Amino acid sequence: MFKSAFLASALLLTAGTAMAAEMKASDAEGVWETATGGYVEVYEDGGTYKGTIVGSKSGEARYDKNNPDESKQDRRLLGVTVLKGLEYVGDGKFEGGNIYSPDNGKTYKAKATQTGADSLDVRGYMGISLIGKSQTWKRVEADAPNVHKDLLQSAGASQ
Repeated sequence: MFKSAFLASALLLTAGTAMAAEMKASDAEGVWETATGGYVEVYEDGGTYKGTIVGSKSGEARYDKNNPDESKQDRRLLGVTVLKGLEYVGDGKFEGGNIYSPDNGKTYKAKATQTGADSLDVRGYMGISLIGKSQTWKRVEADAPNVHKDLLQSAGASQ
């Protein structure tokens, strides 16, 4: 029994690794729902990847009230680029970027790993990756309710 459980675990690990190895950077392009219900479009821009708020599940307007720049505290978050500078390093992994958190007005270092066709693990951190917070974003269709199509950038978002 131990032998078959070990074999099953090894096969699952191998399948997951093979799937990540087959992913390419453009697979992450599209619209993703964050853990807080925001819709962020991830797209390539000049060799790195960005993420811009293109809507929300609730459809309610949110404002950048926690921004340390007082002149931006009344701006609507719709259209704000919150993820910048992610570089694809292979195996579904992106590194070297930064992410802005409208919840507290702070910017953190960022990395992301696409763990499946419709799952993206995004991590914001300070200094080293151990000191941070992760969210799993789920892919949504670009024509989902409350996605502002006029803000979409990537060709992948029109799928």
